[in-house]
Amino acid sequence: MPTSYELPSATIISASQATDVITVAARISRAGYLNRPIAPADLRETDPFRLIFPFHQLIGREGPVLVFETYSSAQPMPKVGSSYTFCAWLLPEAFNALLDHSAVWVLSDYPDDGDHEHCLFSSEAISAYSLNSRAYHSDHGWITVAAYNDYIVNDFLRIRRCPRSIELAAK
Repeated sequence: MPTSYELPSATIISASQATDVITVAARISRAGYLNRPIAPADLRETDPFRLIFPFHQLIGREGPVLVFETYSSAQPMPKVGSSYTFCAWLLPEAFNALLDHSAVWVLSDYPDDGDHEHCLFSSEAISAYSLNSRAYHSDHGWITVAAYNDYIVNDFLRIRRCPRSIELAAK
C-alpha cells in the first residue's frame, strides 16, 4: 500500500524582530527534503492547512538548522519551541526568473488557442478563457498581473533589490 507524502516539520529555535525584519531560526525534521530554493517557504498548520508564518529569504544554514528573514509580515512572529509543517513553495524555474533582472516582461493577451499556462509564482491558470487572460510573459514563462506587481515590481520578498539569501551563491 502506498504511503502519503508528508512535509517536514520545523521547530522554532529563536525569533527576533528589528524594525520590519523578523529573523527566525528553525530546526527542520528532515534535512533531506531541502532543495534549492529552500525559501521562500511557509510555516503551516495542517488541519486546516493554513499559513502561520512566511519565510522570505534563507540567510543562514548549519545542517538542519535554517535561519530566515521575513519582511513586513502581517502574521505574528512564531513562538520559540513551537513546531509547524515546513513548506518550501517556489520552484527553481520561478526562483531563476525572479533573480533575472535582464528579463523583459511583456504584458499581453494569452493566445486564444484552447491551451493554458500556469503562473510561475502563484500557479494560477493563465488562458484566453480565464480570469487571467491578460498576463506578463518572458523567456521564463507566464505570470499573472498580480504576480508581476508583487514579485517583480514591488519585490515583497526583497530578493531582487536587497538579496541576502545564501541560495544566490548556488545559482
